[in-house]
Amino acid sequence: MSSRSVLAVVAVAGLLLVCLAVGSVVFWLVRPPDAPPVTVAVSTSIPTSTPPKTGTPSPTPIPEPIGTPAPPTPSATPTPTAMPTSTAIPVTEAPEPTSTPWQMALREDLPPLELPDWPRPAGDSGWGMHFLASQYYTPEEVDRQVARLKEMRIKWALVIYGDENMLRIAAPRFRDAGIVVVWRRMLRASDPYYDWGRDIGILAEYGMPPYMQIYNEPNLQVEWDEGSPDVDDYLPNFLQAVQDVYNAGGYVGLQFVREDWLVAALDALKQHGGERVFGRMFFIPHPYALNHPPEYDADVNAALGFLPYAAAFEREIGFVPPMIAGEGGWAIGSDHDANYPKVTEELHRDYYVALYRMFGTGVMPNGDPLPDYFFAFCPWLLSDMMDSSAFYDSYAGPRTLAIEAIKAIPPFERQFSWSK
Repeated sequence: MSSRSVLAVVAVAGLLLVCLAVGSVVFWLVRPPDAPPVTVAVSTSIPTSTPPKTGTPSPTPIPEPIGTPAPPTPSATPTPTAMPTSTAIPVTEAPEPTSTPWQMALREDLPPLELPDWPRPAGDSGWGMHFLASQYYTPEEVDRQVARLKEMRIKWALVIYGDENMLRIAAPRFRDAGIVVVWRRMLRASDPYYDWGRDIGILAEYGMPPYMQIYNEPNLQVEWDEGSPDVDDYLPNFLQAVQDVYNAGGYVGLQFVREDWLVAALDALKQHGGERVFGRMFFIPHPYALNHPPEYDADVNAALGFLPYAAAFEREIGFVPPMIAGEGGWAIGSDHDANYPKVTEELHRDYYVALYRMFGTGVMPNGDPLPDYFFAFCPWLLSDMMDSSAFYDSYAGPRTLAIEAIKAIPPFERQFSWSK
């Protein structure tokens, strides 16, 4: 083969390779992005031909050039096919599992009490008195003050105690005087207490009914040593105390001066399986009357201020438990409501006479029947040197007019619907 022929073959082969490269580039530039992948097999070997043995060598055929491929026809944008519609089924997310509230461990051998079953004093008149503001006292002091209660023919008392020693001083003296006591352990709402069982056992030794008040006015800042009043912070201490008092055989005394706190406490008892407590539970209202007369019943600021709480109990648990007012009444000089006169010594006397007389007549000062559930009224306060509300020993002097007028009411015994 002549050098000219070799050059011609090389030129043709080179041209062929250039055309293939250009075609590939153009193909990939115009290829639709969604086209399936293409695998191109390229041979790198140069084919050889065997030259003829005789004659003029045949010219190597020149391949026709590969033309630029036509760009693909773009596909029309598909028109979405309308799908038949259906009513969407709402998807409800599965609720996160909630833990069951812990359940109170309560005795099952204590029967619920009906109103006639509750312990009351012999010759019950419904007259009561809050004993002292102090939680500590001597035997001599208790003897002196109990003698005053007997002179006034008081049959109920609310007594604060600081420890078991005070119980041992006070319990036998009140028992011997024929006075039934609601016992209030001096505690702050933020303080847990674990000796309810011991205290109730001491009362059993002396034959005293175990009426136990669970904390006092927990919505007030003064009743919290740590933190601020918060019903959620209070409820754990409350529930523990209720369980301990109930299991020790005590009567569970609830005390609140706000209805929403009472409702929260009752709800907590229901959530934690404490419904059994309702049959051995009583309530201790604090019906302070400001300068409202005895017949006033428009709100809780009244001697009849226990009535709204009775409605709350009826609504929340279906009945009203026994009530024993542990504080309340009038203070001389009170003039909170401009629509009513300031409380003078004379009005103070008249108001208390009307209050105590309702237990004998069976009719409240507003003209309605006295409910059986309202056992007694223990107004604030028998004796305290620094409190002008005290009936005795106050720096403001004794409330002689009221004391003598109460003593002058003819003796009677309270009549209930079941005893008539």
